[in-house]
Amino acid sequence: MRQGFGSRHRTRPGRAAALAGTLAVALATATALAPIAAAGTTTVTFGSCTSNNPALAAPPPDYSSQVTLTPSASSVAVGSPVTITWHYSLSTAPSPGIPIANAATAKAQIVVGGAASSTISAGPSAAFPPSPVATGGTFQIPDFTATFTPTTAGTYTFTPGNNEQDVAQFGIVIQCTASGASSAATVTATNASASVADAAVRPGGTVNFTGAGWIAGETVTPSFTDSAGASTPGTAITVPAGGAISGSIGVPAAAATGAGSLVLTGSTSGAVPTAVTVLGAPTLSASPSSGGPGTVVGLSGGNWDPGATVAVSGVDASNNPVGSPSTLTADASGHLSGNYTVPSSPIAAIGAAELVGGAPSTTLRAAAAFTYAGNSCTADAAGAAVSATGTCSVPQSANVGVTGGPLQMNENTGAVAFPGVTLDGTAHTQTGALQQVDVQDFRGTTNGWVLNATMSDLALTGGPYANSGAAPIPAGNVLAGALTCTGNPAGSTPYPSTPTAGSGGALSTTTAITLCSQAAGGTTPPTVTGGDFLVGAGLSLKVPAYVLQGTYTGTVTISLQ
Repeated sequence: MRQGFGSRHRTRPGRAAALAGTLAVALATATALAPIAAAGTTTVTFGSCTSNNPALAAPPPDYSSQVTLTPSASSVAVGSPVTITWHYSLSTAPSPGIPIANAATAKAQIVVGGAASSTISAGPSAAFPPSPVATGGTFQIPDFTATFTPTTAGTYTFTPGNNEQDVAQFGIVIQCTASGASSAATVTATNASASVADAAVRPGGTVNFTGAGWIAGETVTPSFTDSAGASTPGTAITVPAGGAISGSIGVPAAAATGAGSLVLTGSTSGAVPTAVTVLGAPTLSASPSSGGPGTVVGLSGGNWDPGATVAVSGVDASNNPVGSPSTLTADASGHLSGNYTVPSSPIAAIGAAELVGGAPSTTLRAAAAFTYAGNSCTADAAGAAVSATGTCSVPQSANVGVTGGPLQMNENTGAVAFPGVTLDGTAHTQTGALQQVDVQDFRGTTNGWVLNATMSDLALTGGPYANSGAAPIPAGNVLAGALTCTGNPAGSTPYPSTPTAGSGGALSTTTAITLCSQAAGGTTPPTVTGGDFLVGAGLSLKVPAYVLQGTYTGTVTISLQ
């Protein structure tokens, strides 16, 4: 009994051949309707067609079709892929039509020219047509794509090349040679770049820029876009040989503050944006906002020119400086931070002014309100009524300097002692213990620490074969386990840190094992680490069954970092 897969209704071989031949010819010679050619569309003659099985499907005659090639972008950076979509115009089926749905798929070659030459493969398409097509009926060959990645700068052209249609049901492959086509699409690849002299600018200021990698002869137009999306064009530049450009563009006085961008748009290379921040008015805040002489006030602010030197001093109620000014430096983002010490004379605010040409700016300045608490006050004025019960207060600053202590360790004296072994033809495992280590972290920081251990091989140093170069007992024969890392004294918990004991394992001459470690503390806000901890470990030594007799000595090296 035979078993097989397939339909109960079988097509006779002769009929299959005729159907396949008809289908192949119909698909290959479907005539494209001819609308007016749009940009990206070219008429292609497909001829010299071949069939992989002429006996089943003879090669079709020459035919023409309109092909549109559409790139996903008209300009890309060198090394960035671009997708090219191949589109056939609507086709009409010749006699005797296309009797089978989803009979075929389409492929093609696209010829790349211009900056570099190559051929790329497109497809396959989805199966088509979606349903049988009668003679004179129309159908659409589905679009299919190719991917192209430019490797050098320049303009690339894309021209439809040879095509292929596969009738999978009958194993037929029809291939035709393209001719007469013109370029249907172009893509420009560029190494264009842009940079600005300053990444921050003030309304009404100027952005100076340079560029490289632009295409000689193209026109580059600068523009500035503020955070609200308002764009201001600049003067166009014609790129000279070598592709380097430079220029400037003004920022409107009414430009919105915040994240903006300089955009250089090449007529061929496309747009290249560069971030530029439009600074608002400088700001300054103080914490605490009140205090007496000697009070240390933390200052912070924003929108200062990056890298600018800013003079800081107290000011009185008439906005006159009080005391000698100090200076702070704005960071790369225009943020200002530092301290100010309240002087002995009264102040009404803390002022800051950017130094321009060595002198305080009259416009780039800010102030933080401050309430000065002096060293004297009057509870009841002279001549006050007997019943008056006035109050007043004076501040006294309290400061203390805290200096960080050491990160250090101490170990109990003595060596690790393993019980002796009498050789009897079997391996022996002897137990011992690491001398206790006391780790003390008194630094007053957020830093963590790690306590590691390595060990040398145990060399034969005593007995009749001492120091003779005999084979040692490897360090890896010593295992560390039952590690402990607890507060000192034992059971105490007054410390901000909770260290973690290591997992143990075989000691090594090169690779350290962790006995105990303390993770770093938090940073926002800072969290102090520290404490006094006792570290211990059990050790076991495997003595091989056959070794030279004598005393074996090794060294355990404990490192704190």
